[in-house]
Formats: sequence, C-alpha cells, structure tokens
Amino acid sequence: MSAPAYLWGQLSRALNADNDRRMGKVLDAIAGINAGRIAVGDPVPTKGMPAWVTPEIIRGGFATGHAAASGPLTDSEQALAAEHGIPATRAALFQWALTDAGLTWLQGLLDQQTYQVRLPEQAALLTVAHLLRTGHPTEAAGILDTIRPYADKLQFLPTPLTAPVPDGVHIATIGDAVTALEQKKPRRQVETQRIANSIWNPFTDELVKLWWDTRDDAGTIGRTFPDFWGNQAQDLLDVYAALSDEHDLPSRHRKPGSTVQILLTATRATLAGDRTQIHRARTVVGDVVAKRGAPGSETLQTLRRAQQEDAAKPSHAAVAKATADALRPHADVLTNTPLDLIAGTPGEHLPFVRRTVDRARHAPIGQLIHVGIITSAEGLAEVAPQLAGSAIAARYTAPIAGPLAAATFSAFQNRRTVLLLNYQTQVQVTALPWYQALTDTTETTGSARNSLVRQANTLAKYAIESFPGTVLPNAFLRVIAELYRQADLALPVTYELAADIFMGGFSKNFVDAARIAHDYVAGGRYTLYARYYGLSAHAPADTHTFAEEAYRRAGITSYSRWGSNAVAGSIIEQAQILTTHNLALVVHTGTTIDWETAANAAFIRTVQPELYAAQQKHGLRQRKNAAYAWRQVVFYLTMAGPDVTDRFLEQARKAADRHRAGAASAALLDDLERAHRDEPIEKPFYGWVTRTNDR
Repeated sequence: MSAPAYLWGQLSRALNADNDRRMGKVLDAIAGINAGRIAVGDPVPTKGMPAWVTPEIIRGGFATGHAAASGPLTDSEQALAAEHGIPATRAALFQWALTDAGLTWLQGLLDQQTYQVRLPEQAALLTVAHLLRTGHPTEAAGILDTIRPYADKLQFLPTPLTAPVPDGVHIATIGDAVTALEQKKPRRQVETQRIANSIWNPFTDELVKLWWDTRDDAGTIGRTFPDFWGNQAQDLLDVYAALSDEHDLPSRHRKPGSTVQILLTATRATLAGDRTQIHRARTVVGDVVAKRGAPGSETLQTLRRAQQEDAAKPSHAAVAKATADALRPHADVLTNTPLDLIAGTPGEHLPFVRRTVDRARHAPIGQLIHVGIITSAEGLAEVAPQLAGSAIAARYTAPIAGPLAAATFSAFQNRRTVLLLNYQTQVQVTALPWYQALTDTTETTGSARNSLVRQANTLAKYAIESFPGTVLPNAFLRVIAELYRQADLALPVTYELAADIFMGGFSKNFVDAARIAHDYVAGGRYTLYARYYGLSAHAPADTHTFAEEAYRRAGITSYSRWGSNAVAGSIIEQAQILTTHNLALVVHTGTTIDWETAANAAFIRTVQPELYAAQQKHGLRQRKNAAYAWRQVVFYLTMAGPDVTDRFLEQARKAADRHRAGAASAALLDDLERAHRDEPIEKPFYGWVTRTNDR
C-alpha cells in the first residue's frame, strides 16, 4: 500500500514550516507504509509491535513505526543511572530495578506517591514491585516475561518526583515548556533586520561617506576625488564581497535601484574610468543625507546608536533557550505558579516565554479555563484523563494500588488514537498486562461505580458549559466511554467519523445511541428537536435501517468509498442528528446543566460568529461548525421546554440584529420559530453541502 495523499500534504506543510522534527516523523510514516511495515487502519498499526506498546502517532492517526516510549534516555533516566553507578542504558536500568536496591527504590516511590507516569509503559516496573510486595510473584513474573524483550528499548521506569502530585491538572509540564522553548527558532524577518542594523547599515554609511567626500566647494557630489579615494573605494568593494559571503543581504539592499547597489555600481564604474554613473550616486547620496543626516552628524549617529543597541539585544530564540536552561532543573516540578521559576531570567517579561511557561500551570481545571490556558474542548480533552484518574483510583480499596491504577489509566488515555478502518476499535487499557494484573489482584469496591459516572458527567458538564456549541472531541469522548465501561455501564458513546475514510455504514453503537436519543427528543416530550429536523416517529431498529435512514435524510441513494467527501460528510451529519452526537446520552446518565444559559451561549458565542465566517470565501469548515453549534442550541432548547424557547427567540433576535451575520441568523430563528409552533419548515440548516442538499 502506498502512503496516502494526506501524508504527502503533511510533508509539504512541514517543509513550508521549516519543521525538521515534524518532517522526519512524516517521512518515517511514509517509508513505513511503503515498505509494508505499517498497516493503515489497524488498531495495532506497526507490524511486530505488541498491542500494549504505545505507538508514536502523528496527525491524521498515522503511525511512524516507532514506539512513543523509545528514543534516547530521558534526563531522569540518565540521572538515575549516574546516581546509582549504573551504565546509562535502558537494559542496565531494567536489570537494576529488579535488584533489592531497585525494588526498594520503586516501593519507596509507591509509598510516598512521588512518581509520574506520562507513558503507560512507565508504570510496568512499579506494578511489578507492588505485586511482589503484596504476594503475587506469579503475576509479576508474567509481566516481566512480556516486557523483558523490550528492556533495552522502552522506558519502563517512572519519573521520580520530589513531592507527591498535588491536586489539580495540567495541560503541559515544565519539561514540555523546556522543549518548546528550546525549539523556538529565530524569526527570519527579525534576524534580517538585526543583520541590517549591525552589518549593512554601517556599510551603507561608509559608502555614502565615500561619495560625500567627493564634494566641491559648492557642495556638489562627484566633482572632487581625494587622492585616497580610489584605495578606499576598492577596500569597500572588497568588504562588500566578504560581507556578502558571510551574511544574507536584505532584499531591500539587493534591488538594483537600492542605495547600496546604485552606489556600488557607481563606485565600480568610476574606478574603471566610467563617469556616467556619478549623477546617480549624487542623487542617491543627496536623498540619504536629507533623510538621515550627513555622515558624522549627530542625527545620523543617534539613529545608528539606537539601531546598534537593538541589534545587540539577544534574539527571542536566544532568550527562550536561556530560559529553557534555567527551567531544566525543574522539569519534573508540578506547580500552580510556574512563572515564579523564571523570575530573574532574561525571558521573565517576554510574552512568548511567559505564555509557554504558564501553560505548564498545575491547578484546578476551573482555574485553567478561567485564565485561558484551556481554551477549547480539545484542551479539555487533554486534561480529561487526569480528572478521570481520581475516579479510577476510588475503585481500589488498597491505598497503593488505587493511585497506581489511576496513573496508568491517565497515561494510557493520553495515547494518541490511530486511524481505523472497517469498524475496528481502538486498543483498550486492559491490553496493558500490568494494568490487568493490578485489577485482577486488587480488591475493588462497588461503591466506586457512582463516582465513575459522576466524574464522566462532570467532564461533560465542563465541556458543554465552558465551550458551548463546539464538538465533543473523540479524545474527550474516549475518556467518558472508558469511565462508563469501568462502571459496568454499556453506554453507546458515538465518535465523530472522518468523511475521507467513511466505510459507508455504522456500528451498533449508533443504533443504540439513536434509540436513547429518540426517547429524549422525539418520545412524547417537548419535541422541538424532532420537529426542526423532521425525525421519524420510530427510532431505527438495526444498523441496516439506521444507515438507510441516514442516507435518506441526506438525499443520497448510493455511496462509494472513493466518492465525494461531501457526500460522506452529509451522511455522517445525519447520523449525528439521529443520535444527537452523545448529548442525549450524557443527559441519560444524569448530567444536568442550565439548558437555557447553554442555548444562549452557544448561539451568541459560536453560531453567529461561525455563520459570519461561513459567508466568506472558503467558509465550508465554518459552516459545519455553525451547523453543529446550531444543533446543540436546538437540543438544549428541547431539554429546557417551550417557555424557554419563547424567551430564547426574543433574546436571540435582539442579538442577531446587532451581529454581522444578522440576516443568516434571522433565517435560522425564523425556521426555529416555525418548528416551535409545530409548523413545517422548508429545510433544516446542515453543515455539509452537496449538489443535492445545498440550501
């Protein structure tokens, strides 16, 4: 199988962005696919790699063929080897961890809870140490037999911490901030200006002075050439040649009509006995002196001093790297005040540095949302595994096993998902032998079931209230689905399907989700949602009838995998309408919010801005966003009831009158009001547009 066109597009974007690291990973993915080492669409995409190994995944869900836990030794691994006099190899560290000294070290981390697990593999030897201490040597041996062949390749040791992980969550760590700061590259435009100020502007002044010294008594340039002029002129031409070899010439100095080029041309011609270019030099020098001052004047000197001082300042990239060096000793610190760690450094007041470091703040999720560190549902998805961890820990009666299981679970949920085909599912956390062994050998409490469901509902509530009208990302949904599964609830979470790999059908989860949704939006309650979207009286009974209904509603009679993405997207959108894309599901599990507030917020903060953007050129993505947000508005109003819909329509019309997308908003509200009155509407607002369903 050849590499998909998507990857070649990613490679092109990486080249344009001059991102060597990203480019290398895309090339690895392309090479692996072309060589047959990577199977696109499989849950375990890299051939020969066990399911429990975390694959390195790049954008689009493609594997690079490498394990995420591979690569050079981390700083903590190197420090551990140095501290205990162990050879700096993973194999040596693995063997040491199984000695009395190593097991004592691991058990100390467990007792004090001073460890961090960023990749699930890092919990393996911790679990072995726990099992050995609690009388389960057979299970410990089974784990070791499984992972030992990879002892020299993968990180099986946790990162030690100086203190237990405090309450709260983080979207990045100090170590992540160090990496981001180190990768900061100089801006070409800024560096070009720096070179101009420090190199080329002083050289230009010398050229101007060379010609300024050719004035006669009347002040006319090019009339009197001192005896030394020829030697100085040749010296400047030689300097120009040397500087050109060493430094890029700014574009403004490369142009044939620029000051530098005109004066260089006039200088070369004059040295060769050709005086035809003198008049051009005369004009240019006169203009420069009138603008900046004569050579040696206070005006010119003041300007050049300021430029030299600016050029002498370290670049933002240099400041970022210096700040990274200062932060590196704190790479494993979790703190609510990360900016304190860069107090007194050159980057303390640099906005880019401050944003990067503050992003590593460890704090309650509400604080991260309030201060703008978490700005989207995607950001919420990044911290959802950490929030879910406390609920996972509550399942275990043992005080050591609970936090260890939670850390393993959270790390696994951060595992990037792979692109799947043929209705396959992602690898589950139970594929980790050490997680399964921990569950099998530790007593769990049934009372934790409510805690798991409550945590899932809390996450859903955060998403709906904090980011109204935005899609619930698949990564976020996977955490919720796993919480439900751990609570022994077989709830049909449905994920957003990609139009470009749509297989043409739907899994049973969609049927079950549509049945639940039907009870809430078309089952005898206030049926605004059903009226607006024209839902059938009965929910689809099986996958065949569900697909038929989605096709019928999309106006599609047949589908080919190699056809239009817009056709696939239209079918998928109808499936989301039939299931409410998990909104009815979270209500079904007990999530309660202020539906009226949510409807107003989704309309004002998402629908109208996206509607306006959708009217611009290339606005299809914004139209899809607007349609998704509008669907949420209709659902929220359905949950709130008819009285709330009356108030919403009144307030929304006032908001529409003041908005740039007022006309488009008014059209949506008109149709909503007709549905509210149980009157027919011509066509609901959809995001995907095909020739057959364009509105």
